[in-house]
Amino acid sequence: MTSCAFRSRFPGPLFLLASALLASTFGVLAAGPAAAEPRFTPGPCFFTIPEGESALCGTVAVPDRRDAEATRAFRLPVVVLLSTAADPAPDPVLFLEGGPGASPFGSGEAVEERMEGWWLQTDALRRQRNVILFDPRGAGRAEPDTDCPELDVLGATPRPRPPTRAERAALEREAILACAERFKANGLDSALFTSPIAADDALDVAAALGAQRVNLFAVSYGTRVALSILRRQGARVRSAVLDAVYPPDVNALEEAPWLAQRAFRRLFEDCAASRACRAASPDLEKRFLARVAALEDRPAVVQIGDPDIPQAVDLDAAAALSAALEAMAAGEPVPRLPRILDRAAQGRLERLAVWAPPPWIGDPDTADGLAFSIECRETVNAADPARLEANARRHAPYGAVNADEPGRRVCADWPASRPEPAELLPVASPVPVLLLSGAYDPVTPPDWADRAAATLPKSRHIVFRSAGHTVTATEECAMTAVAAFIAAPDALPEGICPEAARAPRFLGP
Repeated sequence: MTSCAFRSRFPGPLFLLASALLASTFGVLAAGPAAAEPRFTPGPCFFTIPEGESALCGTVAVPDRRDAEATRAFRLPVVVLLSTAADPAPDPVLFLEGGPGASPFGSGEAVEERMEGWWLQTDALRRQRNVILFDPRGAGRAEPDTDCPELDVLGATPRPRPPTRAERAALEREAILACAERFKANGLDSALFTSPIAADDALDVAAALGAQRVNLFAVSYGTRVALSILRRQGARVRSAVLDAVYPPDVNALEEAPWLAQRAFRRLFEDCAASRACRAASPDLEKRFLARVAALEDRPAVVQIGDPDIPQAVDLDAAAALSAALEAMAAGEPVPRLPRILDRAAQGRLERLAVWAPPPWIGDPDTADGLAFSIECRETVNAADPARLEANARRHAPYGAVNADEPGRRVCADWPASRPEPAELLPVASPVPVLLLSGAYDPVTPPDWADRAAATLPKSRHIVFRSAGHTVTATEECAMTAVAAFIAAPDALPEGICPEAARAPRFLGP
């Protein structure tokens, strides 16, 4: 990953041309020698622009500190997917990525495919408005570089057998300490990476482009940033779409056992209500949980992938439960999931093991330092140990998902600040908000959106009964609803997505 990959190379007339384009796009001249901070600096695009489309690329500099005098600026890569309208509305759509630590642009060879998806996904939005994408500070191409390559190496190193828990913990701790030391040596501290700061950065990006008001479109963790914007500067928001809602007043670690139980209960009840599923997978809950108990006593090593290059997966009770939850989050496997669990109950674990999360902390597509700083600050260190223990017992056997929770290992060695108490309160706002949820989402369940809606009086909540995490990525009608809502926030038609209420149609093996 490279930081500062977006510096402007526009000399003289080309710089003025880009500035003029900004003026016509947003109604003000937002770049140039006389512009106030924050400012946009045009630069070359790093992806192919489809024929007939237009984009504006560059960087916005944001101050490193928000709690004291800034000592330097961080440059955030920005892409504006320009509207196809002759006279675009002045309030663009500002997208807030999930994670934390993810980039909306992807990385490496995936960038072109990701951007192709953005052009298609935002087509209806861009008929009236521009769409702003940007890398949050510390993520993707943004400054500073907060990745932990030491962890990426661990996950990419071929191993003849799965590591033991003790071996994995020792290697991970060494990598985390090395990354934390480099983080500190580069003049960084975790107080530079918080959800309120991410909210301020996002509005700086919009302001640098001349947008005084925005329409927020946020997914997963990005919804927490969006809610922070609504709390802190709601007057600058015309409307907000929150897909997979993560309110600030919930602690995901504390609620993990309940999240798992809720998702499995949804699956088992839907299967029992389907004559075909009930016949194909009788007593599914009882039989699958019996297999989970057996894996707790004697974990299985399962070979998956290419037979010529097999990959060994160590499947214990926690990994088996987590694998099914990963499949639910993806959404697409849900119709096949009863058969996958039925096979697992018979001891045929290969199809389930495919979904097992990787054994190593770290993800080459995630800025680890940014993710650690925010998650340790707002979730892991804020979790009540007594509640963790009580919830694991109350929701057994699903409490096993926290048995080897990696966050606690990371945060024991990663320096993190603490949130202000007010940050963890519910957000109240009169802004029109569209909430979107997947009934099978084991990460940010519909219950959390209902919880957020209690203090959002102008909110609407659509639940997609067969979907998992982030429905706008998998449900075509979800984006139809988003476009309709942003076009007219107070006039979203009732029943705009009638198919959203359909339960999954379970398939055979």
